[in-house]
Amino acid sequence: MEVTEQHLRTAFKDPMARELLLRARVARLTQDSALMSYDAKSYQRLSVGISVRESARSRLAFRTENASRVRWHRNTGAQVEVLGARTAIPFSREAQAEVQNEVGDFTSLPYYPGKEPLIALGGGDGNMIRAEVDEQSIVHPLATGSEAYYTFESGDSVLMTLPDGQRLVLRELRIAAREPKWNLTVGSFWFETEQGHLVRAVYRLSTEINIWAVAQADDSTSMDDVPAFVKPLLTPMEVNITAMSVEYGLQEQRFWMPKLQALEGYARVSFMRIPVRVEERYRYESVNGIDSLPTIVVPPAFKPAVVRDSLKALGYDSLMVRDTLRVIYARRDTARTADRRAQCAATGSYVERRGRAEGNVPVSITVPCDTLALARSSELPGSIYDEGETLFGEAEVAELMRALDMGLQPGWAPQPIRNEWGLAYTRFNRVEGLSSAAKFTSVLGLGYQAEAQVRASVADLQLNGELALSRTNGRTTYRGAVYRRLAVSSTFGDPLSFGASIPGLLSARDEGFYHRAWGTELRRFRPQSGGLDWRAFAEQQWTASVENRWSLFGGARDDRFLTNVNATEGWYYGGVVKWTGSRGIDPRGWRSSMDVRAEAATGASDYQRLFVETIVSRGLGPIAVSLTNAAGTSFGDLPAQRAFYLGGLQSIRGQIAGTGVGESFWMSRTEIGGNVAGARPVVFADLGWAGARDSWNAMGRPMSGVGVGASFLDGLIRIDLARGIHPRWQTRLDLYLEARF
Repeated sequence: MEVTEQHLRTAFKDPMARELLLRARVARLTQDSALMSYDAKSYQRLSVGISVRESARSRLAFRTENASRVRWHRNTGAQVEVLGARTAIPFSREAQAEVQNEVGDFTSLPYYPGKEPLIALGGGDGNMIRAEVDEQSIVHPLATGSEAYYTFESGDSVLMTLPDGQRLVLRELRIAAREPKWNLTVGSFWFETEQGHLVRAVYRLSTEINIWAVAQADDSTSMDDVPAFVKPLLTPMEVNITAMSVEYGLQEQRFWMPKLQALEGYARVSFMRIPVRVEERYRYESVNGIDSLPTIVVPPAFKPAVVRDSLKALGYDSLMVRDTLRVIYARRDTARTADRRAQCAATGSYVERRGRAEGNVPVSITVPCDTLALARSSELPGSIYDEGETLFGEAEVAELMRALDMGLQPGWAPQPIRNEWGLAYTRFNRVEGLSSAAKFTSVLGLGYQAEAQVRASVADLQLNGELALSRTNGRTTYRGAVYRRLAVSSTFGDPLSFGASIPGLLSARDEGFYHRAWGTELRRFRPQSGGLDWRAFAEQQWTASVENRWSLFGGARDDRFLTNVNATEGWYYGGVVKWTGSRGIDPRGWRSSMDVRAEAATGASDYQRLFVETIVSRGLGPIAVSLTNAAGTSFGDLPAQRAFYLGGLQSIRGQIAGTGVGESFWMSRTEIGGNVAGARPVVFADLGWAGARDSWNAMGRPMSGVGVGASFLDGLIRIDLARGIHPRWQTRLDLYLEARF
């Protein structure tokens, strides 16, 4: 986009902002020829999680971390020595061992001429600086021409005193996208005012990246070859980078060098959620202390695209091209493995040479062959599952990210409406039968998003829906809505999720309790980080009758479907406060989580309700043990739809959901299984009681059940064979998603 006079007139909120941007732009492209070399230690960590719904706990699926010594010289390139490296893939030890052998791929260079100072905003190989904006990728806020895409406003200032008494002034530049688009950012950037060097920055994408929409915008025919059933299965498909941060330190009182970088975000594919976090830190032993380094000879890079084009030019069809490339890859990997073994036999380490920064920076990477010693290196934290406060300064990063407040937003520019439907919006239960929804969304700007959702269901022939307006800063969201919906009366699990629909569809195991509601609500939630959420509501509630008796294995009159709650009908005005927190991510070590909820309402009845659940698990050699304890009570005139319902997969296994109902309850679940998260056999025993709040001392024999099961992917998928003991002596076989253990 060409920068117009109108853009220049409106880009800067004050004269200082314009001056600061111009200085920063020059500094970004200026290479200090006096910086000849450095000797640094480089640390990186990449973490990837997985869950099957937004509110579920995120399991660690993959983590790798690396510590290296990097010696760089302007005339030679970089000599990298890997000091420590390890990978954790809790679901698969075989995959973990395979990735552990590719540690050279995760090393990072703090600096080389032309390296982009902002993480994830460089162009091309090696995160290289691009002087001018590129609309095909993320538009750099400091690049030439960025005035057409951003507005700039000066902010706070800080005085920094150096050891020699010299004083530097640091000034904030608040940069906001003119409109909410996936390739534009908003952020707080701090510069040293005299030269315009970047000192620290925290920024995020102005809105999520909708993969389907971006693909069609780039090429209107891109979806033509995609089978019609694929998009509904994989919608939504989006990426949201919620925060990126960088911090620079002054070396030798002259050179601004990167010392900390972090990125966090998540991807959504249908009902799956995949959080991602990248952390990097650099510590410098010396700057300009290296006279020279040995010459690095980099072999020619293998370029699959060039080979692919050459084969197509010779008349190869796509299948022949694929098979030929597969043979080339196999031969290359075989030769590479043989070379590594020879080097390991001779020296105990192997060396890889490659070009980075579009081939302009030769890099030699030396990797010790003893992967066990690398994993136990003193350069790494005590455990790969450590939180990383000492290594990566998580508190410091969190402080930086507070700058991404609600006031730092893209401009007001409503975007085209997009619609989504498919598997993620489809569910099955005994009230609605098969139910699906279509969602229409428009990103408005200033952090606002408008939504409309329409839901139809087959069994009860009802139309539900909602109109909502939300505002977010990427990490915290406020959302107001007017709605008519099927609401959940149950305390445990998420009965209206896709995962909960599977047992109901297969064998009438719909264990939720429901009521209907229409009204209005205001919510605050933080799906990424837990913490405090709340909801205020004014709604009319009434009974939702059972309309569906069909299941796949039970036919049209499956009498295993439960009856539903008879709601105390009327208007209710109140609020819910929820706090969730967790510690530990190692499935073979200590993990704990807590869920606390308080609710109060008035109207058709006045009541207060309190719920607490704690989960603690611990690996003990070849076994792991998990203990869940929960309790709840209420005060006032508790309506039937807010009672505690005990029994079923999420509470007392082996007993039918709703076997225990009351104003108060307690529950305890003990599980013992193997200490391998990928697939673990489990034995379990559950106890619990629900009844009147004044009957704690006269509860009698508690509900109980025992059983065996198998947990896969750290409880993402679970199969249980449960035996109810009291009050019902019965056997139940269940397949479900999102187990606690």
